[in-house]
Amino acid sequence: MSRSSVRVAFAILCLSACARVGTSGGSGGGAGDGTSGGAGSAAAGAGGSPGSPLGFAGATATTGGAAGAGGAADSNCGLQSFDLMRKPAEVLLLLDRSASMQDPPSGATATTSKWDLVVPAVSEVITATNTALSWGFKTFPEGEGSECAAGSVTAKIDVPIADGNAAMVTAAVMATGPMGNGTPTADAVNAAVAYLKTRPVDHPRYILLATDGEPSCPTPSTTARTNAVAAITAAATAGFHTFVVGVATTKASATMVLNEMAVAGLEPRPDLNPAATRFFLANTKDELVNSLKVITGQIPNCLFPLATPPPDPDNIAVKVSAVKAPKDPTHQDGWDYAAADHSAVAVYGSWCTMIQTSAANMVQIIYGCPDIIIP
Repeated sequence: MSRSSVRVAFAILCLSACARVGTSGGSGGGAGDGTSGGAGSAAAGAGGSPGSPLGFAGATATTGGAAGAGGAADSNCGLQSFDLMRKPAEVLLLLDRSASMQDPPSGATATTSKWDLVVPAVSEVITATNTALSWGFKTFPEGEGSECAAGSVTAKIDVPIADGNAAMVTAAVMATGPMGNGTPTADAVNAAVAYLKTRPVDHPRYILLATDGEPSCPTPSTTARTNAVAAITAAATAGFHTFVVGVATTKASATMVLNEMAVAGLEPRPDLNPAATRFFLANTKDELVNSLKVITGQIPNCLFPLATPPPDPDNIAVKVSAVKAPKDPTHQDGWDYAAADHSAVAVYGSWCTMIQTSAANMVQIIYGCPDIIIP
Protein backbone atom coordinates (compact mmCIF):
# COMPACT_ATOMS: atom_id res chain seq x y z
CA MET A 1 0.00 0.00 0.00
CA SER A 2 1.52 3.34 -1.00
CA ARG A 3 1.77 6.25 1.40
CA SER A 4 -0.36 8.43 -0.87
CA SER A 5 -3.24 5.95 -0.70
CA VAL A 6 -3.32 5.77 3.08
CA ARG A 7 -5.61 8.53 4.29
CA VAL A 8 -7.23 8.54 7.67
CA ALA A 9 -9.66 11.05 9.06
CA PHE A 10 -8.26 11.64 12.50
CA ALA A 11 -9.78 13.74 15.27
CA ILE A 12 -8.73 14.76 18.73
CA LEU A 13 -11.60 15.80 20.95
CA CYS A 14 -11.29 17.19 24.46
CA LEU A 15 -14.61 17.33 26.24
CA SER A 16 -16.15 20.76 25.80
CA ALA A 17 -17.14 20.84 29.46
CA CYS A 18 -13.52 21.68 30.14
CA ALA A 19 -13.58 24.75 27.89
CA ARG A 20 -14.68 28.26 28.68
CA VAL A 21 -17.76 28.32 26.47
CA GLY A 22 -18.84 31.57 24.80
CA THR A 23 -20.99 32.68 21.95
CA SER A 24 -18.43 34.75 20.12
CA GLY A 25 -14.72 34.82 19.60
CA GLY A 26 -13.81 37.90 21.57
CA SER A 27 -10.37 37.94 23.04
CA GLY A 28 -10.59 34.29 24.02
CA GLY A 29 -10.64 32.94 20.48
CA GLY A 30 -13.85 32.59 18.50
CA ALA A 31 -15.29 29.69 16.59
CA GLY A 32 -12.40 28.28 14.58
CA ASP A 33 -12.64 28.10 10.81
CA GLY A 34 -10.11 25.30 10.46
CA THR A 35 -7.22 27.63 9.74
CA SER A 36 -7.16 30.02 12.68
CA GLY A 37 -8.50 30.33 16.18
CA GLY A 38 -10.84 33.29 15.71
CA ALA A 39 -9.52 36.38 17.43
CA GLY A 40 -7.02 34.20 19.27
CA SER A 41 -3.85 32.98 17.59
CA ALA A 42 -3.85 29.86 15.46
CA ALA A 43 -1.62 28.17 18.01
CA ALA A 44 -3.85 29.02 20.97
CA GLY A 45 -7.37 29.14 19.51
CA ALA A 46 -9.32 25.90 19.36
CA GLY A 47 -9.62 26.04 15.59
CA GLY A 48 -5.95 26.63 14.86
CA SER A 49 -4.20 23.90 12.89
CA PRO A 50 -1.05 25.25 11.31
CA GLY A 51 1.18 22.72 9.63
CA SER A 52 0.89 19.10 10.71
CA PRO A 53 0.59 19.04 14.50
CA LEU A 54 -0.11 15.32 14.74
CA GLY A 55 3.05 14.19 13.06
CA PHE A 56 1.56 13.26 9.70
CA ALA A 57 2.05 14.59 6.19
CA GLY A 58 -0.68 16.41 4.33
CA ALA A 59 -2.65 17.55 7.36
CA THR A 60 -5.61 19.79 6.61
CA ALA A 61 -8.27 20.88 9.07
CA THR A 62 -11.75 19.71 8.10
CA THR A 63 -13.67 21.25 10.98
CA GLY A 64 -13.10 24.28 13.15
CA GLY A 65 -12.78 24.50 16.88
CA ALA A 66 -15.54 24.54 19.44
CA ALA A 67 -17.19 27.95 19.61
CA GLY A 68 -15.54 30.25 22.08
CA ALA A 69 -12.95 27.77 23.33
CA GLY A 70 -10.51 29.97 25.20
CA GLY A 71 -7.18 31.03 23.83
CA ALA A 72 -5.22 29.77 26.82
CA ALA A 73 -3.66 26.37 26.16
CA ASP A 74 -4.70 24.98 29.53
CA SER A 75 -8.42 25.50 28.80
CA ASN A 76 -8.47 24.58 25.11
CA CYS A 77 -10.76 21.56 24.92
CA GLY A 78 -12.42 22.16 21.58
CA LEU A 79 -12.70 19.87 18.59
CA GLN A 80 -10.01 19.58 15.93
CA SER A 81 -10.52 17.36 12.94
CA PHE A 82 -7.88 16.57 10.33
CA ASP A 83 -7.79 14.76 7.02
CA LEU A 84 -4.36 13.15 7.05
CA MET A 85 -1.89 11.08 5.12
CA ARG A 86 0.28 9.28 7.62
CA LYS A 87 4.01 9.49 7.26
CA PRO A 88 5.79 6.13 7.02
CA ALA A 89 7.49 4.67 10.03
CA GLU A 90 11.28 4.75 10.04
CA VAL A 91 13.19 1.56 10.76
CA LEU A 92 16.92 1.26 11.40
CA LEU A 93 18.15 -2.25 10.64
CA LEU A 94 20.86 -3.11 13.17
CA LEU A 95 22.64 -6.14 11.75
CA ASP A 96 25.06 -8.38 13.66
CA ARG A 97 28.05 -9.10 11.41
CA SER A 98 30.06 -11.08 13.96
CA ALA A 99 32.11 -14.00 12.66
CA SER A 100 29.74 -16.54 14.20
CA MET A 101 27.30 -15.65 11.40
CA GLN A 102 29.60 -17.66 9.12
CA ASP A 103 28.53 -20.87 10.86
CA PRO A 104 25.55 -22.99 9.80
CA PRO A 105 22.60 -23.19 12.19
CA SER A 106 23.10 -25.55 15.11
CA GLY A 107 21.79 -29.00 14.26
CA ALA A 108 21.20 -28.14 10.59
CA THR A 109 21.86 -30.81 7.98
CA ALA A 110 22.71 -28.21 5.33
CA THR A 111 25.94 -26.21 5.41
CA THR A 112 24.36 -22.88 4.49
CA SER A 113 25.67 -20.23 6.87
CA LYS A 114 23.44 -18.11 9.05
CA TRP A 115 24.67 -15.07 7.14
CA ASP A 116 23.54 -16.58 3.84
CA LEU A 117 20.13 -17.16 5.37
CA VAL A 118 19.61 -13.73 6.82
CA VAL A 119 20.96 -11.52 4.02
CA PRO A 120 18.54 -12.63 1.26
CA ALA A 121 15.64 -12.62 3.72
CA VAL A 122 16.33 -9.11 4.99
CA SER A 123 16.83 -7.85 1.44
CA GLU A 124 13.54 -9.38 0.31
CA VAL A 125 11.50 -7.79 3.09
CA ILE A 126 13.14 -4.38 2.76
CA THR A 127 12.34 -4.38 -0.95
CA ALA A 128 8.74 -5.50 -0.34
CA THR A 129 8.13 -2.69 2.20
CA ASN A 130 9.90 0.09 0.32
CA THR A 131 6.75 2.20 -0.04
CA ALA A 132 5.46 1.55 3.48
CA LEU A 133 8.62 2.09 5.53
CA SER A 134 11.68 4.31 5.39
CA TRP A 135 14.71 2.10 6.01
CA GLY A 136 18.20 2.76 7.30
CA PHE A 137 21.08 0.39 8.01
CA LYS A 138 23.87 0.00 10.55
CA THR A 139 26.18 -2.96 11.13
CA PHE A 140 28.01 -4.05 14.25
CA PRO A 141 30.72 -4.71 15.23
CA GLU A 142 32.68 -2.48 12.88
CA GLY A 143 36.07 -3.46 11.46
CA GLU A 144 37.95 -6.67 12.11
CA GLY A 145 40.00 -5.69 15.15
CA SER A 146 40.18 -7.18 18.61
CA GLU A 147 37.04 -8.40 20.30
CA CYS A 148 35.22 -5.66 22.22
CA ALA A 149 37.65 -3.00 21.03
CA ALA A 150 36.56 0.57 21.70
CA GLY A 151 36.22 1.32 18.00
CA SER A 152 34.01 -1.67 17.24
CA VAL A 153 30.93 0.56 17.47
CA THR A 154 30.98 4.18 16.32
CA ALA A 155 28.36 6.72 15.26
CA LYS A 156 28.70 5.55 11.66
CA ILE A 157 25.42 4.76 9.86
CA ASP A 158 26.02 2.57 6.81
CA VAL A 159 22.89 3.88 5.06
CA PRO A 160 20.99 6.83 6.57
CA ILE A 161 17.21 6.52 6.75
CA ALA A 162 15.41 7.89 3.69
CA ASP A 163 12.20 7.37 1.76
CA GLY A 164 12.28 4.80 -1.02
CA ASN A 165 15.87 3.72 -0.45
CA ALA A 166 15.36 -0.06 -0.41
CA ALA A 167 17.81 -0.57 -3.29
CA MET A 168 20.54 1.34 -1.47
CA VAL A 169 19.99 -0.52 1.79
CA THR A 170 19.88 -3.96 0.19
CA ALA A 171 23.02 -3.20 -1.81
CA ALA A 172 24.81 -2.23 1.39
CA VAL A 173 23.60 -5.38 3.14
CA MET A 174 24.79 -7.54 0.24
CA ALA A 175 28.19 -5.82 0.28
CA THR A 176 28.69 -6.54 3.99
CA GLY A 177 30.42 -9.64 5.33
CA PRO A 178 30.38 -11.43 8.70
CA MET A 179 33.92 -10.56 9.67
CA GLY A 180 33.43 -8.75 12.97
CA ASN A 181 34.93 -9.81 16.28
CA GLY A 182 32.53 -10.01 19.23
CA THR A 183 28.95 -8.89 19.71
CA PRO A 184 28.76 -5.43 21.35
CA THR A 185 24.95 -5.30 21.31
CA ALA A 186 24.50 -2.65 24.01
CA ASP A 187 26.89 -0.21 22.32
CA ALA A 188 25.19 -0.81 18.96
CA VAL A 189 21.72 -0.11 20.36
CA ASN A 190 22.98 3.05 22.09
CA ALA A 191 24.49 4.25 18.81
CA ALA A 192 21.21 3.52 17.01
CA VAL A 193 19.26 5.55 19.58
CA ALA A 194 21.67 8.48 19.26
CA TYR A 195 21.08 8.47 15.50
CA LEU A 196 17.29 8.12 15.72
CA LYS A 197 17.17 11.11 18.06
CA THR A 198 18.48 13.23 15.17
CA ARG A 199 15.53 12.23 12.99
CA PRO A 200 12.29 14.30 12.75
CA VAL A 201 10.05 13.60 15.73
CA ASP A 202 6.89 13.41 13.61
CA HIS A 203 7.83 9.95 12.33
CA PRO A 204 7.46 6.82 14.48
CA ARG A 205 10.95 5.32 14.71
CA TYR A 206 12.00 1.73 15.39
CA ILE A 207 15.07 -0.50 15.67
CA LEU A 208 15.11 -3.92 14.02
CA LEU A 209 17.89 -5.90 15.70
CA ALA A 210 18.97 -9.07 13.87
CA THR A 211 21.51 -11.17 15.72
CA ASP A 212 22.49 -14.84 15.88
CA GLY A 213 23.42 -15.09 19.52
CA GLU A 214 23.92 -13.50 22.89
CA PRO A 215 25.88 -10.29 23.50
CA SER A 216 29.55 -10.78 24.35
CA CYS A 217 30.84 -7.24 24.92
CA PRO A 218 31.87 -5.99 27.39
CA THR A 219 33.23 -9.00 29.19
CA PRO A 220 32.18 -10.99 31.12
CA SER A 221 29.17 -12.22 29.15
CA THR A 222 26.84 -11.73 32.11
CA THR A 223 27.62 -8.00 32.02
CA ALA A 224 27.17 -7.93 28.25
CA ARG A 225 23.71 -9.48 28.55
CA THR A 226 22.64 -7.12 31.34
CA ASN A 227 23.90 -4.09 29.42
CA ALA A 228 22.08 -5.13 26.23
CA VAL A 229 18.73 -5.44 28.01
CA ALA A 230 19.33 -2.12 29.77
CA ALA A 231 20.17 -0.40 26.46
CA ILE A 232 17.00 -1.69 24.79
CA THR A 233 14.94 -0.66 27.82
CA ALA A 234 16.41 2.85 27.62
CA ALA A 235 15.65 2.95 23.88
CA ALA A 236 11.99 2.10 24.54
CA THR A 237 11.80 4.76 27.25
CA ALA A 238 13.14 7.26 24.71
CA GLY A 239 10.34 6.25 22.34
CA PHE A 240 12.20 3.78 20.10
CA HIS A 241 10.82 0.25 20.30
CA THR A 242 13.07 -2.63 19.29
CA PHE A 243 12.03 -5.73 17.36
CA VAL A 244 14.45 -8.59 18.04
CA VAL A 245 15.11 -11.27 15.43
CA GLY A 246 17.20 -14.23 16.63
CA VAL A 247 18.82 -15.84 13.63
CA ALA A 248 19.19 -19.61 14.09
CA THR A 249 19.53 -19.23 17.84
CA THR A 250 19.36 -22.50 19.81
CA LYS A 251 21.72 -21.94 22.76
CA ALA A 252 19.74 -21.79 26.01
CA SER A 253 21.49 -18.73 27.43
CA ALA A 254 21.12 -16.88 24.13
CA THR A 255 17.42 -17.72 23.98
CA MET A 256 16.95 -16.41 27.50
CA VAL A 257 18.63 -13.06 26.87
CA LEU A 258 16.98 -12.58 23.47
CA ASN A 259 13.59 -13.15 25.13
CA GLU A 260 14.51 -10.53 27.73
CA MET A 261 15.63 -8.15 24.99
CA ALA A 262 12.42 -8.65 23.01
CA VAL A 263 10.24 -7.94 26.04
CA ALA A 264 12.37 -4.91 26.97
CA GLY A 265 11.95 -3.58 23.42
CA LEU A 266 8.15 -3.56 23.90
CA GLU A 267 7.60 -5.43 20.62
CA PRO A 268 7.74 -9.13 21.55
CA ARG A 269 6.07 -11.82 19.50
CA PRO A 270 2.34 -11.79 20.29
CA ASP A 271 1.89 -15.00 22.26
CA LEU A 272 -0.23 -15.51 25.36
CA ASN A 273 1.92 -18.44 26.49
CA PRO A 274 4.48 -16.94 28.89
CA ALA A 275 6.91 -19.78 28.19
CA ALA A 276 6.90 -19.14 24.44
CA THR A 277 9.77 -17.57 22.51
CA ARG A 278 9.19 -13.83 22.63
CA PHE A 279 11.70 -12.79 19.97
CA PHE A 280 11.23 -13.54 16.28
CA LEU A 281 13.03 -16.85 15.77
CA ALA A 282 14.15 -17.75 12.28
CA ASN A 283 16.09 -20.93 11.61
CA THR A 284 15.49 -20.83 7.88
CA LYS A 285 15.25 -18.13 5.25
CA ASP A 286 11.49 -18.62 4.88
CA GLU A 287 10.89 -18.34 8.63
CA LEU A 288 12.91 -15.14 8.76
CA VAL A 289 11.03 -13.65 5.80
CA ASN A 290 7.73 -14.46 7.50
CA SER A 291 8.93 -13.00 10.80
CA LEU A 292 10.03 -9.77 9.19
CA LYS A 293 6.79 -9.51 7.23
CA VAL A 294 4.88 -9.79 10.51
CA ILE A 295 7.08 -7.08 11.99
CA THR A 296 6.78 -4.67 9.08
CA GLY A 297 3.06 -5.33 8.85
CA GLN A 298 2.60 -4.05 12.39
CA ILE A 299 4.32 -0.72 11.90
CA PRO A 300 2.84 1.56 9.20
CA ASN A 301 -0.88 1.57 9.77
CA CYS A 302 -1.90 1.55 13.42
CA LEU A 303 0.35 3.96 15.32
CA PHE A 304 -0.82 7.51 15.98
CA PRO A 305 1.58 10.15 17.32
CA LEU A 306 -0.22 12.74 19.45
CA ALA A 307 0.30 16.48 19.18
CA THR A 308 0.47 16.77 22.95
CA PRO A 309 0.12 14.20 25.72
CA PRO A 310 -3.41 14.04 27.20
CA PRO A 311 -4.02 16.12 30.33
CA ASP A 312 -5.19 12.96 32.10
CA PRO A 313 -3.52 9.84 30.60
CA ASP A 314 -6.09 7.60 32.32
CA ASN A 315 -9.03 9.49 30.85
CA ILE A 316 -8.94 9.15 27.08
CA ALA A 317 -10.90 7.09 24.59
CA VAL A 318 -9.84 5.60 21.26
CA LYS A 319 -12.64 5.08 18.76
CA VAL A 320 -12.46 3.31 15.41
CA SER A 321 -15.38 4.34 13.19
CA ALA A 322 -17.14 5.74 16.29
CA VAL A 323 -16.82 2.43 18.22
CA LYS A 324 -14.83 2.63 21.45
CA ALA A 325 -11.85 0.26 21.55
CA PRO A 326 -10.78 -1.24 24.89
CA LYS A 327 -7.43 -0.38 26.41
CA ASP A 328 -5.28 -3.52 26.25
CA PRO A 329 -1.81 -3.49 27.87
CA THR A 330 -1.21 -7.01 26.45
CA HIS A 331 -1.33 -5.57 22.91
CA GLN A 332 -3.63 -8.31 21.68
CA ASP A 333 -6.89 -6.57 20.75
CA GLY A 334 -7.40 -2.93 21.64
CA TRP A 335 -5.16 0.09 22.20
CA ASP A 336 -2.32 1.18 24.44
CA TYR A 337 0.16 4.00 24.69
CA ALA A 338 3.12 3.44 22.38
CA ALA A 339 5.48 5.70 24.32
CA ALA A 340 6.24 6.14 28.00
CA ASP A 341 5.52 9.86 27.76
CA HIS A 342 2.02 9.21 26.32
CA SER A 343 2.98 10.91 23.05
CA ALA A 344 1.58 8.16 20.79
CA VAL A 345 -1.20 5.58 20.72
CA ALA A 346 -1.01 2.18 19.03
CA VAL A 347 -3.99 0.04 18.05
CA TYR A 348 -3.78 -3.76 17.97
CA GLY A 349 -5.61 -6.89 16.83
CA SER A 350 -8.99 -6.70 15.13
CA TRP A 351 -9.12 -2.94 15.72
CA CYS A 352 -5.90 -2.51 13.76
CA THR A 353 -7.26 -4.78 11.05
CA MET A 354 -10.27 -2.49 10.70
CA ILE A 355 -7.97 0.50 10.33
CA GLN A 356 -5.87 -1.29 7.72
CA THR A 357 -8.89 -2.17 5.58
CA SER A 358 -11.88 -0.38 4.18
CA ALA A 359 -13.87 -1.52 7.23
CA ALA A 360 -12.93 1.75 8.93
CA ASN A 361 -11.73 5.17 7.86
CA MET A 362 -12.02 7.20 11.04
CA VAL A 363 -9.89 7.10 14.16
CA GLN A 364 -10.71 9.39 17.06
CA ILE A 365 -8.61 10.08 20.11
CA ILE A 366 -10.77 11.74 22.75
CA TYR A 367 -9.08 13.61 25.58
CA GLY A 368 -11.06 13.86 28.78
CA CYS A 369 -10.19 16.80 30.99
CA PRO A 370 -9.06 15.99 34.54
CA ASP A 371 -11.93 14.86 36.78
CA ILE A 372 -14.37 14.68 33.83
CA ILE A 373 -15.08 11.10 32.73
CA ILE A 374 -15.59 10.45 29.03
CA PRO A 375 -19.12 9.08 28.50
